Amino acid sequence: MKLKRNDFILIIIILAAALLSFAAYRLLYHKQGDSVQVTVDSRVIKTLPLDTDATYTIHSKDSGSNVLVIKNGAASIREANCSDEVCVHHKEISAQGESIICLPHKVVVSVISSKKATLDGVAQ
Repeated sequence: MKLKRNDFILIIIILAAALLSFAAYRLLYHKQGDSVQVTVDSRVIKTLPLDTDATYTIHSKDSGSNVLVIKNGAASIREANCSDEVCVHHKEISAQGESIICLPHKVVVSVISSKKATLDGVAQ
């Protein structure tokens, strides 16, 4: 089966529509957070601002530790003494609702915002 000229035009239109949809989604719904909330074993232990560079060591009950780094408005886990280190390889987070999770240490680092949303979760 050979592609014809109209097939290529259709493919280009579909790709352009997908790219525009992705760009619109990023502009409308990708909200920058202003702080990170650190939770260990379902308890909030620290809330740190994203606009201040800092390094914070998170200790869990089982003698586990994770090193949280906040730099240039984004948070990441630099070190962890767990076996898989999935949290260390996770990308930096800065948008509201993004999280880094270390399952062995029961650590969750989430980006939050103190600004009230104008729409509820269903409308967004």
